[in-house]
Formats: sequence, C-alpha cells, structure tokens
Amino acid sequence: MVAKQSSLHLTGKWLIALLTTLVAIGPMTISFYVPSMPAIAESLQAPIGAVQATMTTYLIGFALAQLIYGPLSDRFGRRPVLTVGLLIYLAASVLCAFATSVEQLQGMRMLQGFGACCGPILGRAIVRDLFDGVAMARAFAIIGAAVAVGPAVAPMMGGLVQEAFGWPANFLAVAILGSAVLLLVLVFLGESNTNLNLDAARPRAVLRNYFSLVTNRTFMGYVLVNALIFSGVFAYHVSSAFLFIAELGLRPSQFALIALVTVPAYVSGNFLSNRLRMRGMKGRQLIGIGVTCTLAGAALLGILADDLSLIRVLGPMMLYFFGFGMVLPQGIAGALQPFPRIAGSASASMGCIQMFSGAVSSVIAAGLYHGDGAHALGWVLLTVTVAAGLIFFTMVPVEADPKEQHH
Repeated sequence: MVAKQSSLHLTGKWLIALLTTLVAIGPMTISFYVPSMPAIAESLQAPIGAVQATMTTYLIGFALAQLIYGPLSDRFGRRPVLTVGLLIYLAASVLCAFATSVEQLQGMRMLQGFGACCGPILGRAIVRDLFDGVAMARAFAIIGAAVAVGPAVAPMMGGLVQEAFGWPANFLAVAILGSAVLLLVLVFLGESNTNLNLDAARPRAVLRNYFSLVTNRTFMGYVLVNALIFSGVFAYHVSSAFLFIAELGLRPSQFALIALVTVPAYVSGNFLSNRLRMRGMKGRQLIGIGVTCTLAGAALLGILADDLSLIRVLGPMMLYFFGFGMVLPQGIAGALQPFPRIAGSASASMGCIQMFSGAVSSVIAAGLYHGDGAHALGWVLLTVTVAAGLIFFTMVPVEADPKEQHH
C-alpha cells in the first residue's frame, strides 16, 4: 500500500501506526474512565445520570469541534491544526482530574472532547490525502481494526488505575498519553495537505461546503448508516459500567477484562470486510451484511434481557460489534471518496453527525436506565439498527459504490 507523494516524514507501516494512534485518541478517552463512573458518583456525591452526562458533554464538544478543525485543516494544513487540538486535549485532561463537582467535570469533559476530536478528524483526512479507492478502504480497515483494540483495552487500564489510585488518576493517565502523541506529531509527522484550499476557512465557503455535503444523498446515506450503528456502541459504553458493576456485581478490574470480549468480534468483522473488498465485493454489499449482523445482535439482546447474565449480554454484543466492524471502514471510504478537495470538511461533517448521534443515544440509554440496563440498551440498539437498515436501502444506491482506483 503506497501513499501519494507528500512532505510526510514517515511512510508505510510507521505512518499507519501513527495515524492509528491519532484516530484512537478520541475513542480511548471516551472509555478509559468508564470503570470509574460509580466511584465518581460516590466521590462527587452526584446522581448516576449526572455522571453519565459527562460522556454526553464529551461527545458534544467532540462533535462541535470537528466543524471547526475540518475547514481550518483544509485551509492551513493538517499539522498545525492537529498541534493546537492536542494542546487543548492535554490541558482539559489535567483539569478533569482536579474537578470538585460533577458540573465542573461535565464542562471539562466537553473541552476535552473539543481537543480530542482533532486526532480522529485529521487522521481520517490525512488518509484521504494519501490514498484512493481500494487502498483507502484498506487503510481505514487496518486503522479501524487497531483502533478497536484501544477503546477495549482502555477500560481495562482504567479499571486497574481506578483500583490502585482512584478516579482522578485516569484523567492524568490520558494527559500523559496526549503528551506522548503530541511529541510524536511534532517530531515525525509532516504535512499531507499539499493542495491547500485558500477559501476553505471563509465563513461563506465553509457554509457552502457543508451545504454541498449534507445535501449529497450518497454522502449522507453512508454517513447516517455509520452514525446510527456507531451510536449503538456509545449506548453500550454508557450503560456497561452500571450494567456489569452495579447489576452483576463485578469489580472495576473484572469489568475491564469483560470489555476485551468485543475486540475479537470487531476485528474479525473488520478483517473480513477488508479481505472481501480486496477480492472484489462492493462496499455496499459489505455494509448490508454488517447492518444485518447488528440488527440480529440487537434483537437477540432484547430477547435475552429478561434473564440477565454475562453471556446473555456479551453474546449479542459480539454479534453487534462484528457487524460494526464490517460497516465502518466501507462507510468511511464511501463517504469521503468523492470529496478530495474538501476532505477535511467531509471528514468533519461525518464525525460531527456520528458524535451527535452518539450523544443522543447515550442520553436516551441513561434516561431509560432504571436498574435494568439490558432492556434499555436493547431498545436503543434495536431502534438505531432498524433506522440504519431503512437508510441503507433508500439512500445508498448500488451505483454509488466507490470505484476502485490504483496508485
């Protein structure tokens, strides 16, 4: 897999490794502190819903920032915008650790999300700068498979940190991660955007670009399918700590190990999606298979929710994550392929819609939680997967599948 010419200091597997790290920052920060949620509620004397809202505020900050980072990176380049975003992320992570009320934590989490989104949004844009067609889908599949491990390993690490040092240490740990990534960017990452769009950051141009994206039926079809399936993952994250720790009585470190169970399922779906795409199957067909798997997982969870146990939750969720792994890389490639000149704005629009969907689903899952997390989660997953299926059949036409391009 060969990248286009650019001023990057890294190429090949090292470039993919760094881009994977960048894209993983946002998801890892979402789930790293999840094992600490019950402890945060107790320490700050806050209701469960208020603590769950710290994830929602993070997602809102994450979503809003993408609308800013995308056009700025199209105008000024990926590297300088990435540097500023990582500095914001670092500062907000430290401030989260010293929050003395849940309201302060909610506000700092929003700022943390605002900074963290620079990694995924610009990491995806850099991939679009450097690859086309099947090569781009393959790069997203490789990054996606590796990124799946991060959010799953993060709760395990967070659980161990929680038991050893308490909840503030989890935010200091991600601050250290942010510092390391910032150093890698400053030392090793050059500029990939060699065709700066001088009008991209002008308000009128920004609105025009976003309008052209959201009114493009094919773009919105791919994006909405991805966003809806993605929102189910967020609903699972916001429900899982209370489901496994409060209802099933697991310790934070045990819960963290449970989080790893979904990794093989996601990676398998991602790997299969990549292999079948390389062998000529169209991205639309792969998305259809993935959506069907997520729908089956959601329905199975709803059926089994009455008699709660680990296997009755994890079995359906593994099927859901397998489908998610098949859908995600093909949806990203299909959405970004037609927009090389405004790849930053396209990536920003996609990420913003995904994160707002995640915020809404996490609020709904938290609102439905009344000590029976499996039922609440099942209803949310079933709703988003049915909606994703309807959008897939009505908004992603067969002829919209991105053509293979070889470079």
